[in-house]
Amino acid sequence: MARGRNTTGDEAIATAAPADPAPGLEGMPRTDIDRVENVIPSFVEAALRSPLVLTRHGREAFVLLPLDVYRRLWAAAPRPPVIEGESGGKP
Repeated sequence: MARGRNTTGDEAIATAAPADPAPGLEGMPRTDIDRVENVIPSFVEAALRSPLVLTRHGREAFVLLPLDVYRRLWAAAPRPPVIEGESGGKP
């Protein structure tokens, strides 16, 4: 616990540096799944089996994907063409 701070149990989960980030997830916050699994084990089990839609105030807000599913989606996503020689400025 940080000195001089009161804890309410609603603090942000501390993140760690990624060792091998998936493409597109570089620099994103991370935490060890054990912290979540200790609180909600069935939630983690459901998320490991298939994508899980999370709602907030009755509205779809997030999709939690197993990393292998995310990597397949990332690999299949269309990318804009690379145009060499264009600087984007006026000639």
